[in-house]
Amino acid sequence: MSPAAPSFAPVMRQLKFPGLSRVLIKLGSIVALAIAYYATAELSRYLASTPQDVTPVWPPDGLAVAAVLVFGNWLAYGVGLGSFLANFWAFRDTTSLAALLMSTLPVIGIAIGTTLGTLLGSWLLRKATKGRYPLERVTDVFRFLFLTGMAGPSVNATVGVTCLMLSGKVPWPAYGTVWLIWWISNVSGIWIVTPILLSWKNLLQNSQSPFQHPLQQLRQWLFPPLNSDPSQSSLPPQAFFAKLRWLSFWRTMEPAVLLGLIAGIGGVAFDRGYHFEFMLIPLLIWAAFRLGQPGATLFTGVVTAIAVIATVNGKGGFVRADLNYSLMQLQAFIGVITLTILVLTATIAERARAEAKLRVAFDQLAETNETLEIRVQERTEELYLKNETLQQTLTKLQQTQLQMLQSEKMSALGQMVAGIAHEINNPVNFIHGNLTYIERYVKDLLQVIEAYQLHYPQPPQTLQILLDEVHFTFLQADLIKLLQSMNVGTDRIRQIILSLRNFSRLDEADFKAVNLHEGLENTLLILQHRFIGKHNRPDIEIVKHYGDLPLVECYPSQINQVFMNLLVNAIDALEEPIAQSANDHEKPHLRRIWIATRAIANDRIQVEIVDNGVGIPEDVKSRIFDPFFTTKPVGKGTGLGLSISYQIITEKHQGQLWCSSTPGRGTKFMIEIPVHQYPRTNLEKY
Repeated sequence: MSPAAPSFAPVMRQLKFPGLSRVLIKLGSIVALAIAYYATAELSRYLASTPQDVTPVWPPDGLAVAAVLVFGNWLAYGVGLGSFLANFWAFRDTTSLAALLMSTLPVIGIAIGTTLGTLLGSWLLRKATKGRYPLERVTDVFRFLFLTGMAGPSVNATVGVTCLMLSGKVPWPAYGTVWLIWWISNVSGIWIVTPILLSWKNLLQNSQSPFQHPLQQLRQWLFPPLNSDPSQSSLPPQAFFAKLRWLSFWRTMEPAVLLGLIAGIGGVAFDRGYHFEFMLIPLLIWAAFRLGQPGATLFTGVVTAIAVIATVNGKGGFVRADLNYSLMQLQAFIGVITLTILVLTATIAERARAEAKLRVAFDQLAETNETLEIRVQERTEELYLKNETLQQTLTKLQQTQLQMLQSEKMSALGQMVAGIAHEINNPVNFIHGNLTYIERYVKDLLQVIEAYQLHYPQPPQTLQILLDEVHFTFLQADLIKLLQSMNVGTDRIRQIILSLRNFSRLDEADFKAVNLHEGLENTLLILQHRFIGKHNRPDIEIVKHYGDLPLVECYPSQINQVFMNLLVNAIDALEEPIAQSANDHEKPHLRRIWIATRAIANDRIQVEIVDNGVGIPEDVKSRIFDPFFTTKPVGKGTGLGLSISYQIITEKHQGQLWCSSTPGRGTKFMIEIPVHQYPRTNLEKY
């Protein structure tokens, strides 16, 4: 860590309290943490406890971990005291003094286990991140989730459940079930509460003044300053200030609008029974991009609170007759949204740091150019030689920065896609695997009923009325069809997950012989939502002409990225309006993308992607492979897709990528690469 970087050291080491004893301050902090732990525990039991006294999320552990990470290990005494108070009132036996003392022993053990688990998770995270802020890098986020969020609670759950078993409060055969519920609730509490506290602490610590009033820091986060200099805008002053007032109003209302949408959709999803739970994820992504990590984690906590309170009160789409199955669905939802938001906010932070470094590099380069312009008048010959060297350095720097930016982007995207696919894959495989047994059991039950009908063809009148009311004959025929439909649906989900994992190909960084058709199909599957027509436009038709291709040696993930970039450009071109003649005005424009593959001479293959969109003008076509060149609106394109694709094909695969286009009729991109590649050194790969 550089000396200028902000340290994530305990706050108590940075502040001085003249005239007060450090011992008294620490004792007061320990007592305050214990009270906060106890109050949070009681509030959780009151708001989010099932009729079976099961709490799906245990926020006090998240509070404890955040306190130890921020202030230091000495606050572990407050964790132990708070855990003792929270569990003493839950497990005390007041029948006699001896019973009260005996019931205190397992509570002490639980408090010790909670303290040890908190210290272990905090210590592992500090060692892994070397004292950095743990939510600013994608790798550190995963270290936090696994080391602090999962390893620490293992000690807590093991010690706590063992104490309950030894005291006879829980039977030994239920050890595994109780341990799993205990562990998952602690994991959920840490995943939700700790990021909120750490991100807000980091926001306050990185403010302009360490002693700035918290309300001023909150106002600066909610309402960042706008550029109020009309001389830097192309708009007239009156229009500029009107736009400035509108932006100020929107920034003021944006968090409230976001909270209202979350509350509205959450109410519809969990109170009225509509399955709109995952519609909350785009709102959390909105918060991640607009409000940063503090806002995103805070709104994630709000969504989680809504889901937990509704589920434990028997409302929402996660409620089932089996309590364990309901909690499994709820905690899977919590895990997915928490993982997604933390990884996304860390990726945004990494990109912001990369852009800052890029700006610094360009500023330094500009300063160097100014110095060279002054010296050119004095030493023309020397400047000529240095200018050549500078141009080579600039070209190499831009290429290196471009590769680093793309590598970080694809690595984060691949990890997020693979992680989400893995999280969804487990419950889907569980459901898919059990459908076969359900279908067999149902068939056996139907056979038993048929046997009863065979031996007792004349049932009693009351039984016959019941059979008529439930439409038993229809139910008997439709039940098997229903199970078969469910089997088809889960199999489809498994195929989509497999396509996501194949597209990311995180473990295939070297050359490998692959089927390019598989990569094309995976890319089309990921983009299939964009083929659906919108705003009275027809669907995009995909026409495939696949040839007989051999296995091609390549970097699979990079070739998939080329397919993705070219197909996205084709879709964008088809979404732009095309001028039509008067005769064709009433006919909808048929939107098509043709994909063709073929093997050609000299052991090479070609992939052709053609669209009938607006086409590319001649003055633009010559620059489409230039870095950072784009004709798309701001925020829609970076100008890197085609440049990176060209570099992947020509430099890393010894191939060719070219384009031909006719304005108003469409565009064709042609990829040509050899079937066999020569192995490269690690240096040549970059």
